Amino acid sequence: MKKGYRSMFWVCLMVVFVFIDAYMIFHNLGKGYLIQTDEAYHATNAYEMFKQGNWMINTYRYAADYFNSKPPISLDAMILSFKIFGVSSFAVRFPSALMGIMTCLLIIGFFFYTKDSYAGVFFSVLFGACTPFFTFHMYRAAEMDALYNLFFTISMFSLYLMSYRYSFMYLYAISMGMAFMCKGPHAALIFIIGLLYIPKIRNSFGFIKRVVVSVILAAMLPVMWMIKRYFFDGFEFLNALFVGEVADRVSSADSSFLEPLNDFFTSNIVMIFAVALIFIVIGLIVKRDKANSEKLMSLRVFVSENSLFLLWTIVPVAFFSLTRSYLTWYTYTSQIAMCILTAKLISFFINDICSEQLISTVVISGVVVAMCIYFMIPTIRTINLAGTGGHPVDQFVEDVQDFAAVNGKSYAGKNAYLISDFRINKAVSDHWEPEYVAPAEMYLDVIPVDGTVENFLSDPDSILIIDKDLWEDYADVLTGHVILQDNSYLIFSNEMY
Repeated sequence: MKKGYRSMFWVCLMVVFVFIDAYMIFHNLGKGYLIQTDEAYHATNAYEMFKQGNWMINTYRYAADYFNSKPPISLDAMILSFKIFGVSSFAVRFPSALMGIMTCLLIIGFFFYTKDSYAGVFFSVLFGACTPFFTFHMYRAAEMDALYNLFFTISMFSLYLMSYRYSFMYLYAISMGMAFMCKGPHAALIFIIGLLYIPKIRNSFGFIKRVVVSVILAAMLPVMWMIKRYFFDGFEFLNALFVGEVADRVSSADSSFLEPLNDFFTSNIVMIFAVALIFIVIGLIVKRDKANSEKLMSLRVFVSENSLFLLWTIVPVAFFSLTRSYLTWYTYTSQIAMCILTAKLISFFINDICSEQLISTVVISGVVVAMCIYFMIPTIRTINLAGTGGHPVDQFVEDVQDFAAVNGKSYAGKNAYLISDFRINKAVSDHWEPEYVAPAEMYLDVIPVDGTVENFLSDPDSILIIDKDLWEDYADVLTGHVILQDNSYLIFSNEMY
C-alpha cells in the first residue's frame, strides 16, 4: 500500500471512530430519567440556581445543600446550558457530553502535536471501548466528573510538556485549580502526581518567580470562591467539603482494599492493553536478531518517556485502594490514562517493534479494532434503547412534561405531594426521591413537600401526584377531588367537583 493511501486509511479510521464516539456520547442524551447517583441532585441544584439567578450557592429543595458539597463550576455549566437549550434533561447532561468529546479531541490533538499519529488514531478507537464512560456517571450524565477529568487531562499534558517548555507550569497550575472547582479535594491527585513527576521536570523549578506565579494561579479561583462561600454560611459548607468529603469518607470507608484494583484490572481497556503487550513480547521473541537488544533498549526508553502516564494510571487506583474510600467512577481517570498508554503502546509496536511492516500492522490493528467494537456494541444497543424501559420515573417524567405542555407553569410555586411505589426505603411512604424532585421542579416548578395524602388534604392550595397503581388505596378519601391529569400518574387538585 502506498504511503499516501496508507495515511488516508488511518485518517479515515480515526474520523469514523470519532463519529462513533460522538454518537455514543450524544445519541438519546436526554432520554431516560435523571438517576439518584448523583445527577438528580445536580440537576435540582442547577435548576434552582438557574431559577434564582445564583451562580455560587447550590441548594436542594430551596435549602443550602450540604450533601452535594462540591464547588459550583460544573453546576454553572449546567445553568449556562439551561440558558442556551431551555430546561430539560438534555440540557443538564449536555455539558458532560461536550466535555467528553472535547477530551477525546484534546487527547488526539496532543498525540498529533507530539508527532505520534498512530497513537492518535488508536486512541479514537480505544476511547469508545471504555464503556463505563458512556453508561454511568460520566459523559452521558449530569455529573461533575466529565469536566473534572478534562482539567485533569490538561494538567497531565501540561506536566508532560513542561519538560520541553517550562511555561506549561502555568497551564498545569490553572487546570489544577479548575479541577478543584469541579471536584474539590479530588484535585489533590493532580498535585500528588506532580510531586512524583518532579524528577522529570526539576529544571522547570529553577526560576522561583515562575513557581510563585503558578502557585497563585492554582489557588486564586478556589480561594476567591471559598471567601465568597464563607460570607454566606461561614465554615459550614467548607467543613462539609473538606471534612465530609475526606475525613468522614475515609473514616467511614467500607470498600475493600481490592475493590478498586478489581474494577480497574477487569476493565475493557486493561484487557486491550494486555493484548497489545502480548504482541510486543511475541514480536521481541520472533525477531531475535542483532537488533533485538536495540528493541529492548527502545522498550526501556518507552517506559521512561511515558512514566507520567504510568503514574496517572497507578496513583488514583492506589490512593482509593489504600484509603478504602472508593466509588466506581473514581478510577475513570485511570482508565483515560490507560487509554493513552495503550494507544502509545500500539504505536510503539507498529513503529519500533515491527517497523511498520504491513502484516504485523494489519494483525494488531485488526485485533484491537475488533476487540473495541465487541465492547462497544452492547453499549450502543443500550443507548439506542435509552428511555424506553417503562421505568416508573420515566413514566413520571413523561406525565409531568405532558402536564406542563397543557398547563404551562400555572401551578408553579404550589406545594406538591407525591405517593409513589418507587422508593429507596419502602417503609417511608411520604418521601420525594431525588429522581422525582428533579423533573417536578424542572418541568412544573412546584415545591416538592414530603407528606401523606392527609397532609395534602389539609393544604388547600397544593397538588397531589399519585402512582395510578396505588389509586385503590386512596380512592375513598380522594374521590370527588378534581383530577387534573389521568395517566400513569394521577394529578389531583384540592378543589372538589
